[in-house]
Amino acid sequence: MSVFDTFMKLMESLLQPYASIPNSTLFILTVATVLSLITTAANRLMVDVKRIKSVMREVNAWRQQLEKARKSNNKQELARVMKKQQAIMKLQSSVMWDRMKVSFIFLLPFWIIFMVLSRFYGTSPVAFTPFTIPFLLTGRTDSQLGATVVPFYSWYIISSFAVSLPLSRLFGINPED
Repeated sequence: MSVFDTFMKLMESLLQPYASIPNSTLFILTVATVLSLITTAANRLMVDVKRIKSVMREVNAWRQQLEKARKSNNKQELARVMKKQQAIMKLQSSVMWDRMKVSFIFLLPFWIIFMVLSRFYGTSPVAFTPFTIPFLLTGRTDSQLGATVVPFYSWYIISSFAVSLPLSRLFGINPED
């Protein structure tokens, strides 16, 4: 037996109490919450949110100037605004890198967690919902409950989005706010 197989057997035995609904539903929501808390806290510590907000304001102001120059058909004004394009693109690139570096740090550990859980749950139902969402919740319906069966990957995505946006606002790392 390989190290990977041994690891997966260990994880399977540890996850067994969370194999079925409602434990699976709550466990995956908890995992999504913990992972979102980790990335949100790391973003708060590693990213200069004030600088990003300042850059975003500058970029938005430049875009408004560009739009105004295009609408006015003033070629001189448009040329003047376009001279700033390279500097604006450089600012946007630096902001993107600042935001992505945290993602790169956590990419492998989170991918491993996701793969372990994905392999454990497979396509087994981990939650039920009374509605469907095109492209996300299009699975089968449980005839006894009249509810849509939600597999792991869909429930994780829903849980992650439901938790991450409020946390990013709570921690003040959403530069669009």
